Amino acid sequence: MKRIYLLLGLLTLAVGMANAKGKVSYQGEVDLGYSFGVGKSAAERINIHTIQGIKVGKYFSTGIGTGFDFYYDFDDSSEAMVPVYLNLKGYYPVSEKVSPFISCDVGMGVGVTGDLDNDTGLTIAPAVGIVWGVFKAQVGYNMQKVNNIDLGKPSMSSVQVKIGIMF
Repeated sequence: MKRIYLLLGLLTLAVGMANAKGKVSYQGEVDLGYSFGVGKSAAERINIHTIQGIKVGKYFSTGIGTGFDFYYDFDDSSEAMVPVYLNLKGYYPVSEKVSPFISCDVGMGVGVTGDLDNDTGLTIAPAVGIVWGVFKAQVGYNMQKVNNIDLGKPSMSSVQVKIGIMF
């Protein structure tokens, strides 16, 4: 329950920042990625995510993200999780078309298949990347916790590589 309050608090902060000076506009993103599992509960996965939110001026954006994470190497089976998260991004524009950025996703992952069905857990994913016009690329770290009676509380961490478009 504390995590839900934290997520709502961050969302309120983001909306409050939208009232700050600067042009506010809609920003959508669609990403396709691959995650290389690391650590004790390592699992390779394919990611398809979308973020819908706002951009405030040239330096900041925030939005709500969701997607589908397909774990094809999890405990000798295939599993899927649906993450729901708040995304915060800070940009450093170097030209009209090119902007490096830092990003952080904070939220929950919900298991939707097999061993993870209805299991939830905290997800945190910091990343760095670059935007070229409407295209983007990023590299980051994803920590996905899972509260599972049979598996305990594994942390399915990974290094993520994503490409996408922004509109």
